[in-house]
Amino acid sequence: MTKLFDVRASKPFHRLLDTEKTAESIFYNAPLHVPGLLQEPAYVEEMICGITGLASADPEAVERVRVRNERHAAFLERLEQDNAPQVQVVLDESVLRRGRPDSAAMRRQIEHLIDVSRRPTVRIGVVPLESGPHPHLVGSFELHDSVNGSLVFFEGAEGDRILDDVDRVAMYREFASSLMDIAVHGEQARTLMSKLIGG
Repeated sequence: MTKLFDVRASKPFHRLLDTEKTAESIFYNAPLHVPGLLQEPAYVEEMICGITGLASADPEAVERVRVRNERHAAFLERLEQDNAPQVQVVLDESVLRRGRPDSAAMRRQIEHLIDVSRRPTVRIGVVPLESGPHPHLVGSFELHDSVNGSLVFFEGAEGDRILDDVDRVAMYREFASSLMDIAVHGEQARTLMSKLIGG
C-alpha cells in the first residue's frame, strides 16, 4: 500500500496547531468527515485506521490516534474557559451516515456532537441530504481567526496548504457564512442527528 502523507511532518499543520491554541473564532466546512477537534476517541480510531489501512495495534496508528485525541482533549478544555473560541461547523448529513451498520463509534460520535452543540460558543449546522448539490461540497477547509491574523487551512492526501492573504481569507469568510445559511442548526440539527441514532 502507498504510504500516505504524514501530517505530523507538515509545516502548515504545525502552524495550524499553534493557531488553534489562540484562535478567537473557528469555522469548519466538513463534507467528508467530522473535523478532527470534534472527533470522539472511538471515531478517531475508526477513521484513522479506515483511511490509512493500518491495524489499530500498529504503532503508527496508535501514534496518530494519540495526537488526534490530545488535540480533542485540549480543545474541549478551551471550550470550558472564559475565552472560549466561537466555533461554527457545517457538516453534510452524509458524514453522519458514513459508518458501519450499528457502529458504536458513530453513535458515540453523534451523541458527542449533540452535547458539544449545546455549548454557548459552539454552533453546529447540518446540511440535509435532500438539499441536493450545494457549494458545501467543494471540499473541506478550516478558517481560523486569532489576534495574530487569520488563515484558511486545507488538508489533503498529498500535503497541507494554508492561505493567509487578506482577500482570499475574506472570500472564504463569506463562503463560510453562506454555508451556515443553508444548514439547519440549533434544535433542528440536534433533532436530525438524534434521528440518525434512533433518538
